[in-house]
Amino acid sequence: MQLKVKILRFIAGRPISILDEETAVKLNVHIGERISIFKDHHKIISVIDISKSGFLNPGEIALSNEIISTLNISEGDIVDIGLAEKPESVILIKKKIDGGKLMDSEIRNIITDIVTNAITEAEIAYFVSAVYQHGMDSRETESLIRAMVSTGKQLHFNGNVVDKHSIGGIAANRTTPIVVSICAAAGLIMPKTSSRAITSAAGTADVIESIAKVEFDIEEIKNIVKKTNACMVWGGSLGLSPADDKLIQVERILNLDPKAQLLASVLSKKISVGSRHVLIDIPFGSSAKVSRSEGLILKKDFEKFAKKFGLNLRCVLTEGDEPIGRGIGPLLEIRDVINVLKRDENAPKDLEGKAIFLAGQIFELCGKSEKGEGEKLAGAILDSGKAFEKFRQIIETQQGRVPSAKEIESRLGIYRKDIISEKAFKISSIDNKKMNLIGSIAGSPMDKGAGIFLYHHVGDNVEKDAKLVTLYAASPARLKSAFDLFKKSAPII
Repeated sequence: MQLKVKILRFIAGRPISILDEETAVKLNVHIGERISIFKDHHKIISVIDISKSGFLNPGEIALSNEIISTLNISEGDIVDIGLAEKPESVILIKKKIDGGKLMDSEIRNIITDIVTNAITEAEIAYFVSAVYQHGMDSRETESLIRAMVSTGKQLHFNGNVVDKHSIGGIAANRTTPIVVSICAAAGLIMPKTSSRAITSAAGTADVIESIAKVEFDIEEIKNIVKKTNACMVWGGSLGLSPADDKLIQVERILNLDPKAQLLASVLSKKISVGSRHVLIDIPFGSSAKVSRSEGLILKKDFEKFAKKFGLNLRCVLTEGDEPIGRGIGPLLEIRDVINVLKRDENAPKDLEGKAIFLAGQIFELCGKSEKGEGEKLAGAILDSGKAFEKFRQIIETQQGRVPSAKEIESRLGIYRKDIISEKAFKISSIDNKKMNLIGSIAGSPMDKGAGIFLYHHVGDNVEKDAKLVTLYAASPARLKSAFDLFKKSAPII
């Protein structure tokens, strides 16, 4: 069937087509099913939605921007529509749901279909859930890494290319911008691609996006790195391991992060970006993603697979029983980062100390310093102001600007709530998962000024009527929901 394109200029994040009811009946398609769209010998698979509002006439089709840009479509163009067969990968996902082992070619088939949008988000969700429930053995995990790398683009840089990654789950913990700035100031090449929030209230890409652009193409990334030695960008816009970005979208909705996909996600991105020396931060604790024993197992897995792909990789286990830093949410976290880099007296010492430790580990890993001397070098670079100047250079090259403390304060959520201690006590625990959830309910990371400011840490003595936290939100409803959840969940004991 041939249909006329009506341009509505909507972004769906994946190929979506909208039909009116009459056309859908003629095609015998239903919401969520697939069609093939052909134009000039090019084809794309799209998921169907159906409009009942009458803004489409019979014989018309509205296409998401993802389809329009891929097929170079203009208003009024005629496209050929056909039913798309259910891909074989759907059967393979069912095999994994039933606890079966997937062959190399089968995993490649699934990942290819994820990248080409041949399977729906619901089917990807079943795949994520099946891997979470049944896991993957070493062969399957290695195949998953290879498939995720080979279905995307790759970057190559000259020089000592280093990278770091945290498995996440710890509220705030925004060490990456500090570590990148220290390492780049030391002359190392650090093309840092980061994800958006998965299980945290904000990811590094969300935080940097509050003051600079994070979406660039590969040539733009190369130019940024050439000028500054580093970048801090969102990996999802580069086509590096594109299956990972689609999996992450679903994992965030499900609040799941299966181990096999965690390993594949991290290693595929590091391989794709051309990293030679990689530091993995594995925070452990009662409210972290993993316990210490689970962290040690994960460490062995990372090291095992890194060897297979020729990466010089080191894992460090760090304490993650509570948030690192004071701000939870993009602008609140970037304020902590800037305070550390500027050597401000209000800088959170726990965030500063961890960033120096991680940068020092990278220096020792890649031979920039002798063993045991890395932290000393990292601290000296931070104290000299060179790291802050490098941070400023990176942000400005990414079309941004380092804001003043006053500017950040003016951009924080206008609806605020101080939570006051009702009695004097000593803090015994702060739950990361609960704090992340409260930050998300407040509107983070979509609302850059939303989140939580934390006045105290574990071990602190808190006086009666002292501030525990301040909640920030962009609307009264968001603020109320966050406050209600804080009172109900009791994240601070």
